[in-house]
Amino acid sequence: MRSLRSYLTDRVGVLRINEQQPIKMKNKQYIFILILLAGIFFNLTGCAHKKQNPESPSVSYDSILSPKLLNSERIKMKYGSYAIKILSDNSKTRISDLYSSQDDKKITRTFALVNYSEVIDATFLNEHEEIVKGGSIGRVFKNNGWQIKKKSIFFGEISPSEDLSSVYALMGNIAHSELAIYMYGFHIEKNKKEFQYATIVEIYHPDYLTIHDLKSINKDSYKYLEKSPFIDQTIKEIARITRELKP
Repeated sequence: MRSLRSYLTDRVGVLRINEQQPIKMKNKQYIFILILLAGIFFNLTGCAHKKQNPESPSVSYDSILSPKLLNSERIKMKYGSYAIKILSDNSKTRISDLYSSQDDKKITRTFALVNYSEVIDATFLNEHEEIVKGGSIGRVFKNNGWQIKKKSIFFGEISPSEDLSSVYALMGNIAHSELAIYMYGFHIEKNKKEFQYATIVEIYHPDYLTIHDLKSINKDSYKYLEKSPFIDQTIKEIARITRELKP
């Protein structure tokens, strides 16, 4: 027969084991609750940050400067929205406002002047008609299976000027400042046939693209930095157009 001391010793050991079990279980519960609360906290703060910065999608600087992007795609990637407004259009030229929106405020990211080629081939007449109705040039041709080629003419900057007041206003009433400019031939190709559709001049909001950004996108830009009489005359024509423009 077991002694009382032996019996009690065994029972105390059992009690100690039983007492330790709930402590371990409580520790696990506390850890689980802390992890859960931490997850909720970071989700809430993340949502708040997104609400405060609706036009800043999480994309890398390098991806925004990919040369494969259309201008419309780059604007949407960087600011979360994209739309186009035709400010002026006729059979030869078009002035376009490529903008993003935030809180119902439209901010021009690219001010574009388009000079159509003299001949619009029947091969892309349907695309041209869509563009004349307000379509975004690159998007229309890409959606219709055309390969797009930009043949550079000039990269540079336009000095601050009162002549650009309407452009600064469209860009959100920014201070008069230097604006990056890119001039190029817009070419399209399909079924081994290539056409020049237009010559385009784009002026960029300084928060969107700078001359440094343009050089990063276009690795051969160093070949097209020198001004010529044609470039000087084009910039003067831009100044004349923007003076007459009412934002």
